[in-house]
Amino acid sequence: MGEYFSPPRRRARLYAGPVSVLVIVAGLAAFAVGFVLFWGVGHRLAGGEFEFALPRFGSETPRVEEVAKGLATPIEYPTQVTFDPVAYRDAHYVPVKGIYISSWIAGSPDLFAQQISLVDRTELNAMVIDVKDATGYVSYDSQVALADELDLEEHRIKDIGAVVAALNEHHIVPIARIVCFNDKLLSARRPEWGVQHKNGGLWHDKDGNSYTNPYDRRVWEYLVQLAEDAASRGFREIQFDYVRFPSDGKISDAVYPGRSGPTEDAIAEFLAFARQRLEKRGVWVSADVFGLTVHVRDDLGIGQKIEKVAANVDIVSPMIYPSHYRAGSYGIAAPNSSPYEIITKAMIDSGARLSGSGAIVRPWLQDFSLYGVTYGETEVRAQIKAVEDQGFMEWILWDPSVKYVEAALRPG
Repeated sequence: MGEYFSPPRRRARLYAGPVSVLVIVAGLAAFAVGFVLFWGVGHRLAGGEFEFALPRFGSETPRVEEVAKGLATPIEYPTQVTFDPVAYRDAHYVPVKGIYISSWIAGSPDLFAQQISLVDRTELNAMVIDVKDATGYVSYDSQVALADELDLEEHRIKDIGAVVAALNEHHIVPIARIVCFNDKLLSARRPEWGVQHKNGGLWHDKDGNSYTNPYDRRVWEYLVQLAEDAASRGFREIQFDYVRFPSDGKISDAVYPGRSGPTEDAIAEFLAFARQRLEKRGVWVSADVFGLTVHVRDDLGIGQKIEKVAANVDIVSPMIYPSHYRAGSYGIAAPNSSPYEIITKAMIDSGARLSGSGAIVRPWLQDFSLYGVTYGETEVRAQIKAVEDQGFMEWILWDPSVKYVEAALRPG
């Protein structure tokens, strides 16, 4: 599937000549010190090459509350002075054709190996893996202080390093999915960080879920610290999902402490905050958005104004699942039964709305059956063809059960 983030070779030559013992000893000492410093800022020796690895969080990680209140500043971890993580990131980007993998699958060696084998056999080259899903739990043992303090971790992935190493070995792009504000766990354990009900207590949607407050910078800081931790483990892209305000339930009862400005600005400002921190780690930042954001002119009432999202991330991923369009959308009577037609219309809108934004458009496509329409080889391939027929190179397949239709994919 081609090379991905293959680090450049670094060669060093040792020259000897008629010099004094003192000079030789001094030179060797200087080399030793330099090597230790080089190693200490996050490089490791592997396979005869120096491979860049971003530094990990240490015990000195500032508390989320302290950073958000201005009592402390985020740790600035050193990088090798001649290494530009942004330039390196940009120079090694490849178009992504990916699949979603739950943390449970990633944490099962046998099931994870099956998904790696699928990627190896096909045109796929990337995996989106849950670092934090809609349960609110972080899926591995992170170094984020708040996650430990509030018991926000459920170690479904026992060895995150081994997972990322396996992806690298198979030239698979590792993408970390972080669910943002749909977080009933954090809002329950820090109620003052949650969306409030006008009559007191936390607001809940129609399914009984509570949300964290997208205006609260303590929430922002926690999410970015999780993203930085994922970057330090070797994930090459951070994908923010549910990066929006709640939509299901009696929204008129919801209160957002500290509210300042429109919802669309709150989401844009969070993404800008995250991107500024994360680009220093040499990773890409992407955001999932509702499929309709590429068609409507407002923010859908959830803060997802597509132009403002695109201005503050590297990649925008509209979830243009045919099953999620109402009958008659784009003049198509049955969108769920017309995958090529509905995806074509959505991608035309995407191109028109995001042209010149600088953001890459990488849609989520449907590889699951819903509302009585079975999705198999024909339906999945039709969506991929529609994306590519409009001149787009990237896409990701979603199936919550992680059972992808291999026949819809080109051989690798």
